[in-house]
Order: sequence, then C-alpha cells, then structure tokens
Amino acid sequence: MDADLCRGARHLKEMHERSITADDLATFAHLPLFSTLEADCLRQVTAQGKIIRYQRGDILFDQGEEASWLHILIEGQVGLTGSVSGSEETIVAILKSGDVFIAAAVLTGKPYLMGAKALTTSRLLMLPSDRLLSDLREYPDFALAMLTSLSKNFRSLVLEVKDLKLKSASQRLALYLMSLTPKREGSTILHLPHNKILIAGRVGVRPETLSRVFQAIKKEGVVSENQTVAITDLRRLADFCMEGDEII
Repeated sequence: MDADLCRGARHLKEMHERSITADDLATFAHLPLFSTLEADCLRQVTAQGKIIRYQRGDILFDQGEEASWLHILIEGQVGLTGSVSGSEETIVAILKSGDVFIAAAVLTGKPYLMGAKALTTSRLLMLPSDRLLSDLREYPDFALAMLTSLSKNFRSLVLEVKDLKLKSASQRLALYLMSLTPKREGSTILHLPHNKILIAGRVGVRPETLSRVFQAIKKEGVVSENQTVAITDLRRLADFCMEGDEII
C-alpha cells in the first residue's frame, strides 16, 4: 500500500473527530501546556483545534510525514516509533496523558523524525501548525508555556541519553519498573502495562534479550511472571539503578 493510500486508510479511522466544546476547555485548563493561560487565551489558541479518538494500534502519523499538527495527548498512551532502512520498527518513547509531542517538527516545519501509534484507546487534541505559529506570536503567555514544554522535553531526552550511555540494561529496566509505582519504601506488586516488545524498546534492548535482563535483576529482589512483577525492596532497587543520581 503506497503512502497516499496509507494516509487515506488512517483518515477513515478518524471518524471520532469532533470540534471543541466548553467541557473540553475545562479539561484543557488542567493540561500542563495550558495550565498557566487565562481563559480567553486558552479559548483562542484552541479555537481551530480538533479532538480525535484513536483505537489501540491506530497509526497517528508516519516517520517522515509532513508535520501539519501539534499533538497533545488528553488521555491514553501513545508510542513514538523509529526505524532505519532494513530494520524493524522500535518503540522509542511511551507518552502519557498531558504530553505534547513532535512540537519541534511543527515549529521548524521539518518532517516527523518518528512515527506514532496508539498503544491504548487514546484521545488527542490537535492544533494546526499554521494557526499555532500565529498564536505563538500573538500570545506571549502561550509562547512561554510552549518554551517551558520544550525545555521539559529536552531535559527528559538528556536523562534518557545519559541512562543509555551510563547505565546497564538491568539498571534501565529497574528504572522503568520504579516509574510504575509512586512507592519508594517496602515491597510492591506491579502489573506491567505494556507487552514485552514495548518494554524492550523503552529500556533499549532487543525483545529476545529482555527475559535475560529480568533474570539478571532477580538478585535485586525482582521476580516476574507473565505481566506481574513483585519487588521485595523498593529502596534497594532504587539504589541499584541509581535513581535520582542523573542530576548530579
């Protein structure tokens, strides 16, 4: 199937697209990008936006596609994917509610460096790039909010690069597991929200080696069975993966 037909098939899945309502504006006010904006500014900068609901597995856009929309995840989970010639597609990042993504491509007019697909049923706010650029010039508070969002994304990227360069696969898996719980003391039982292929991509290992990495951290008090993981000592696991040392 060629690129035009792929895009056409994807647009057929966007049947749940709809315009902005007053209830939507109340929801937007709690999203990080918009939380500092006055009500009138929020209404103006989202006036030409649209809300689209995607089902699990739906493709939002492809790597290399023209960046025509800013994507803001209202609810659900979205995976950013990447590939090079001759390689399989890999999950590069897993996004959660409130995340703004692919902003740099929209602001620079460059193609998307990654693709995106819904990992769960997801609802997104999409802002057209031409109107977005105009609103950033007109509303300084919105421009500052966008700059803050980009800065946070950059810091997250730096942390991920440091983890890939400075920490082992076992430590990266431990960091991922720690991110699934707010607890930092005692023991806990986790249900993995993603399949092993997605987790492998998030941790930066090949899917076929993930079981060995789980086996390697068993000595740190981590026992896994299917989608369930038991951690006997959260403080010990945090020390093992040097959680928090990234900012030293």
